[in-house]
Amino acid sequence: MLNINDEAVIGLPVYLLVAIIVGSIVFAAFALSVYNMHKDAQVGIVRAEIEKITAEAENMFEYADEGTLVTIHVDFPDSMSFVVFGSLPRDGTSKPSDLSLNEDMSNSYYFVMDDGTMKTFSSNARFSGESTDEIAVLFPGSYTLRLELLESGGKSYVKIY
Repeated sequence: MLNINDEAVIGLPVYLLVAIIVGSIVFAAFALSVYNMHKDAQVGIVRAEIEKITAEAENMFEYADEGTLVTIHVDFPDSMSFVVFGSLPRDGTSKPSDLSLNEDMSNSYYFVMDDGTMKTFSSNARFSGESTDEIAVLFPGSYTLRLELLESGGKSYVKIY
């Protein structure tokens, strides 16, 4: 009087298939979260390096005398495409082709990551590039930057070079 259940043999492949599908979904969700966490960490690194520049520039803009020169070291990761001081994006995520400084946007800055992520900000300080009529564009790598407070056209700018 042994009761034999033949349904278990047929149901086993279905249970295995369901377990594989559920496991794959869990693994994909984990991999996606790790990727997003890495991407956010890279953005955080770029923001921290930019914060070094903007914090010093804002202090200079508010409290320093004209001609003040400060040297700082920054190191931008390879995951960043570029950072622009003194402008807002005009044509999406491509590198700016027009480097002329627009007085109305000189207190803005933004950066673009390799994956197309773009973040824009504004500051109390006005920025310019090596020439006071150009914006400053930086690419991935290590820099020893000079920040100089100067006056041009009756307005103060922090020159980044």
